[in-house]
Amino acid sequence: MRRAWKIALPLTCAVLIGGTMTFEMVHRHQLEQQRLAEEAQAYRVRAEKGDAEAEFHLSTMYLKGWGVQQNYTEAARWCRKAADQNYAKAQDGMGYLYYHGYGVDGDFAEALRWFHLAADQKNAGAENEIGIAYEVGNGVTASPSEAVRWYQLAADQGYAAAQYNLGRLYAYGYGVPKDRLKARELMTKAADQGYLHAKQMLGRSWPSLSKIQIFELLIGLVGGVFLLTPSLVSRFVPELQVRASTAMLGLGVLFSVVLSLLSYTFAGILAPPLVVVSIRLARNLVGGILLSLLVRMIWRNSPKWMLWASGILFVAFNGIICVCCFNRLPTDAAVRLLISTNGMPLGLGITSAVLLLRAKRDGETDGPSGPDEIAGTEDGEPAH
Repeated sequence: MRRAWKIALPLTCAVLIGGTMTFEMVHRHQLEQQRLAEEAQAYRVRAEKGDAEAEFHLSTMYLKGWGVQQNYTEAARWCRKAADQNYAKAQDGMGYLYYHGYGVDGDFAEALRWFHLAADQKNAGAENEIGIAYEVGNGVTASPSEAVRWYQLAADQGYAAAQYNLGRLYAYGYGVPKDRLKARELMTKAADQGYLHAKQMLGRSWPSLSKIQIFELLIGLVGGVFLLTPSLVSRFVPELQVRASTAMLGLGVLFSVVLSLLSYTFAGILAPPLVVVSIRLARNLVGGILLSLLVRMIWRNSPKWMLWASGILFVAFNGIICVCCFNRLPTDAAVRLLISTNGMPLGLGITSAVLLLRAKRDGETDGPSGPDEIAGTEDGEPAH
């Protein structure tokens, strides 16, 4: 009876706390949806009277599904109405829709036509989008110098995304001479406006970590401590034999958490390249090792299949990076990306190979040779 209370009491508390939090989240979501629905209705009344600003905002709400059922076709229809009235934000919006194929057939050339119409009115967002098109070569011949020119036009208006993009090109020396001081200056301007990518590049992303990132860090911290405590493991998972490998797995999880924290602070493009590559390679390598060990604990015969998986991932990652990045990034940046990305398949492959060799060695040397070994194994399990 006492044992039942020990289980029921914490379980009941957890259910009550979880239920209260869920109810609060649902209530807030309903209030937010009600507010957005009223806002959408107000915009619709104005839009039906030909108000270009309201037409654009209604288009955005259809695009995002805010207060209305998400509908890309309706988003394009209302956005075009506003764009036809020479409303710059709507012209930029039409370019975005054509660029990504939302509600219209994707067409880079048509997207650029709309972007240029908005840019003629000094719309910074459109200027930034044209810069992106010239950087990656979508709808136009790739031209780093043109990308820099358009980014500069938008950055001069204080547009955070363009300041970040221009700073990134200065950091890489792509289209302009490499200038890390200029890159940091531009990144700082973008970060001061709350632009997350710029904060990450400057190591100022701690206050802006997403809920998913925080959740991952907490899960890793709790999981590492749990695996390092044999009494907890045997209590919650009694059928799992607590061995040194479990503690090593716990240490690896905690080490991975530390590497993730370091990456949020130091692994930006403005950090020394060697530091960036080292942290990312170590994090991916540890991730591959942990994944291999974890699967091994669940599935005894996994090393052979994980070795095959590591080979497939190695070929896939390298192929994708070579095809997609070497013609768009400076060679040194592409090489750094290649090295850091290979950490995961290398971790998987090395760990799986070691486990396979160990299993083969144990299979060749652990045959019974006396009465004591026939009676039982070293781990207390019956010998077969």
